[in-house]
Amino acid sequence: MKQKITLSSPIEINGVKTDTLCMREPTVGDQLDADKLHDDAGQRELYMFSRVCECAPDDLRRLTLRDLGRLQKAWLRLVGEPERDSDVAVVDQVA
Repeated sequence: MKQKITLSSPIEINGVKTDTLCMREPTVGDQLDADKLHDDAGQRELYMFSRVCECAPDDLRRLTLRDLGRLQKAWLRLVGEPERDSDVAVVDQVA
């Protein structure tokens, strides 16, 4: 699953000026790498966004706060999907 984010202000990403970013769904490996490399929550978030948007963290430092909010909302759409009963298999119930 992917999210396309339209930026309010164009920025340069990987040497190309753009007004959109494409965010892929994060993996467990992305999360483990971010946790290992960064103690600070803000730096960890920036690293995760750069991984899933396939750009350098320094590119994302140029985002406006409005556009950072758009990335955060896209992130929540990717990882915050509510569980449905059909998504969860009960392996063992404890009485």
